[in-house]
Amino acid sequence: MNLGQMMMVTGAIVLLGILVLNANTTVYQANDTMYTSEFGVTAVSLATSIVEEAMGKMFDVVVSDSTSPSLMDSTKLTPPASLGPEATENESYRGYPPLSGKKDFDDFDDFNNLSICYHSEVPADDDATPGFIQIIIPGLRAKYYLTCAVTYVKPPNLDADYTIRQTWHKKITVTVWSPSAVKLSPTGISVPDTLVYPAIMSYWN
Repeated sequence: MNLGQMMMVTGAIVLLGILVLNANTTVYQANDTMYTSEFGVTAVSLATSIVEEAMGKMFDVVVSDSTSPSLMDSTKLTPPASLGPEATENESYRGYPPLSGKKDFDDFDDFNNLSICYHSEVPADDDATPGFIQIIIPGLRAKYYLTCAVTYVKPPNLDADYTIRQTWHKKITVTVWSPSAVKLSPTGISVPDTLVYPAIMSYWN
């Protein structure tokens, strides 16, 4: 084999290596885009379902009594520091854990401090994170963690929590993340990609 043939073979090997690297990069980018899209769709679906469920509840526990003065006086509503399930009513999200004898949430702010871990039916996916309700979704390809915070807000600044007193507006902020969906922080550290989904419920009397 002469020098010209050797150079041609070397050039072909270099070109092949470049093609393989480009193909691997393309496949990686495609997989990354697919997983990012899957996380986005699933996270939005989980957050939306919680928000819609919360919106279907009463604005406040005292609103169930049509003779309550809270219907005209916002100071009779649940105090900001007490937002969450009423301990005296033995409530939990959908009565979890099963067979616990607890009853489902009945008002919007019961969702405050709710924490859920969604995972597949595979035993290895069980999660022992304290405080997180375990909900199995068959076929789910990754774990998803969801937390809720409910606060009072006051116009015109609906982005800021209003902790001074009760108002006729409550905001639920649902946060969803998955250990399988990560992104690089400005400092170059991998952190979970997080969806933050806020919604406001108002009571008009």
